Amino acid sequence: MEVQIIKDKTNPILKRREISLKVKDKVTPSRIEVKGKLAALLNSKPELIVIECLETAYGKQELAGTACIYQTEERLKQLAHEHLVARDAPKVKEGEAAPAAPAAKEAEVKAEPKAEAKPEAKPKAETKVEAKSEEKKKPEKK
Repeated sequence: MEVQIIKDKTNPILKRREISLKVKDKVTPSRIEVKGKLAALLNSKPELIVIECLETAYGKQELAGTACIYQTEERLKQLAHEHLVARDAPKVKEGEAAPAAPAAKEAEVKAEPKAEAKPEAKPKAETKVEAKSEEKKKPEKK
């Protein structure tokens, strides 16, 4: 897999590096593989990298995408979208202990047990037979 960095911009206000990249490979690599290769090239921790998008072009053996490398984990939690962080997390096979994502831990802490709503008694619906018999009983007024 060959990773080519097209644009590398440092954003001091957001405390991150914004990177545009191209990846050339015969087989489409996974996001985790691209993240690992990018971390090795830029001397960064893979936990601080968020791949925002990876797009393939029909008929070509290359990907184009963007990624952000955050300076701290706190900044990553503040700025990065949770679904992008979860998408870049390694897949867990059955039978293995799952490393909990930071966003999942926060959701567990914030979740409070809610009281169960009791179903209300619904009025009994009239059947067609009952409705017709009531109509016959009522005398018509002229």
